[in-house]
Amino acid sequence: MSTARFCEPLEPLERRTLLAAPVILFVRGADRSGGFLEATNDAGRTEQLADINNASTTSGNHGWATLAATLRGAGYVVEQMAEPLEAGAPATGQTQGAHIKFETMNLSRYNAIVFGSNNAKYPTASVEAITNYIKNGGGALFISDANFGSSWRDAPDSDQAFLTRVGLKVQQDNGVYALTRAGGDFVKPTHPVLFGVDSFDGEGVSPLVVPATPPAGVRIERIVGARTKTRDNNGMTASNKFQGTLRNVTASDAALVFATTGKGRVAGFFDRNTFFNAGGAGTNINRFNNKQLALNLFRWVSDRSAPNAIVQSYRPTTREIKMTFDDNLYGSLVRGDITLKNRTTGALIPNDRWTFTLSEAPQRTYITIKISTAQPAGGYQFEIGANKINDDSWNLRATPIRFDFAI
Repeated sequence: MSTARFCEPLEPLERRTLLAAPVILFVRGADRSGGFLEATNDAGRTEQLADINNASTTSGNHGWATLAATLRGAGYVVEQMAEPLEAGAPATGQTQGAHIKFETMNLSRYNAIVFGSNNAKYPTASVEAITNYIKNGGGALFISDANFGSSWRDAPDSDQAFLTRVGLKVQQDNGVYALTRAGGDFVKPTHPVLFGVDSFDGEGVSPLVVPATPPAGVRIERIVGARTKTRDNNGMTASNKFQGTLRNVTASDAALVFATTGKGRVAGFFDRNTFFNAGGAGTNINRFNNKQLALNLFRWVSDRSAPNAIVQSYRPTTREIKMTFDDNLYGSLVRGDITLKNRTTGALIPNDRWTFTLSEAPQRTYITIKISTAQPAGGYQFEIGANKINDDSWNLRATPIRFDFAI
């Protein structure tokens, strides 16, 4: 039997670090474009737009500065861009923003774009630019709210131009409630985005509707359901500001939903209030597990890197292979993905001579393989083949993982 040693990889392990810190862009509505339900002056209309620079903790604030600080503390670079005012917009009073020309921007520098308080109408060229950005590996998070616009439909319509491409539909505001693990609201309770999260809440929420059949090339996961009633974004009457109709929620409605297309990701979340500063209107980032959910959610939507084995070792005394991955494999690694073979003859170690266990923690997956004493001494190779594993953001590892060990 060989002396104890660490396994030597046949190829260098890739590192799961980006060339620079991940960058998140928040899209904000134009000045004076929000608050039609509550604001009574121009300052109030702008304050309703969930600005990452709004650090107010006064009662009823709508700021996201604490969210931005939380993300910066986790290693993100956080930026914001406001929609411009429409040409010829009045100098004062309620107005609507013009679209950002995404087609003229270098979107590849952003790991994720947050459509946080946008309310402009987006043309095909801008939608195509965001769609291509996502398919090429980018992430997008959509959070709607009635007070992001000048009518019930401004904010959802602005989001809908993009969400149609992945088959999702955003609703209008309705409902005040918390969603809990114990209450059965978590449709995918073991999804890593819910690690450390037992409850979160919203006030004036805008769930999303999941289609029965996703568009071709799109994968959709409904992570958390909705409660009580939802308001469809189907209002047609200007006199009531295009307010939609109420209906009971169904198994198609979601407070949190994920979609993947191409190499990229789309997330839809039901409320902005969840992430307000302390003292925020209705709720705030410090209530329930709202802050942990924010960290998990932004990690998911900004993650571009395939999973990598960052620790691997073999202990001859117990015949144990141990490996740690730098992400959650979310059920993609199963026993059949692993090959253990004699390096000289190519003969496989029989299945009844080794066991396989897997466990997950936040941003980590641990596997242990134990080989029985019935397997004779010799030189062996461990392999997980190419295109066998992905992380919870559905980044697929295209290269194999191999290393040698000796019994």
